[in-house]
Amino acid sequence: MSTYENCYTILDDIRRSLNEYTAGLLAGTSTSGAFDNDWIARRINRAQRNLHAILFRYLPEEFLTSASLTGVDSVFTLPWDFGAMVGFKNTNNRTVTRTNIHSLPATGSSGSARLYYRKGNTLVLTKSGITDTYTLWYYSKPRDMTQGLCAVSQTLVAPAKVIADYYNGIVLESITGDWVDTITDYTAARVITMATETLDVSDYYGTVSELPEMFHPLIAARAMLICKAEHPLSQEKPNMIGVQAWSAEVEDAILAFAGNRADVSAEDIWTDYGGIGAGGTNIPGQGIVF
Repeated sequence: MSTYENCYTILDDIRRSLNEYTAGLLAGTSTSGAFDNDWIARRINRAQRNLHAILFRYLPEEFLTSASLTGVDSVFTLPWDFGAMVGFKNTNNRTVTRTNIHSLPATGSSGSARLYYRKGNTLVLTKSGITDTYTLWYYSKPRDMTQGLCAVSQTLVAPAKVIADYYNGIVLESITGDWVDTITDYTAARVITMATETLDVSDYYGTVSELPEMFHPLIAARAMLICKAEHPLSQEKPNMIGVQAWSAEVEDAILAFAGNRADVSAEDIWTDYGGIGAGGTNIPGQGIVF
């Protein structure tokens, strides 16, 4: 039995709810089913993003974090979990102010180590040559979860990201080995370094969501609604009872987690973002809304 609701156990729950479960389908060794594991995993991560959007609206402080960024000729690369900027501080803890390309120094001018502009996934100071370590304060976003069967020791399998450091700090659970550990380093070749454990060949594993733990069980239920709504071979479509039940669970979880700060109705929670498919969303008292 798993310790956390990791991506592998969420996939297990969804396959059972969709009435398409076999050990082979869950393991990915059988392709006879209508639902592909990678397709379901993408819906799992959409469900995680849906929950994050709701929680961020009412509990943004839960996602406040900081990171030390070292400049490479005044260019600072944002972390992979970067969601929204809060503040940028230099080595003396002084605020570095945002500017834009229309305020860049004229040719021959030196610029400032306390002015930056955003360029793609980087922050760039208007003064060149800076290699100091600055502090970035930001609201994080949850990184995508992944799961699979390890084919090479200490190596994740597709669809794990091929982006260096993407899973750094993520909790991974070995279903086969019955342990939980943290990924301390990750390469673009999908090779991981763990704090204490080793992911062995033929180990089933799943990464754990970065959302607060009490919201983890809600990911599977939301993803299941998305799967039912979007897959053409689904045996049933989402109904009002299922939608209302999920909305009520989210409301209860937020109230239990944060008390009166999140005194919000289930209808408000459900309509914070788009519907679950082309067929619209069942809103209590309103019917189908597109």
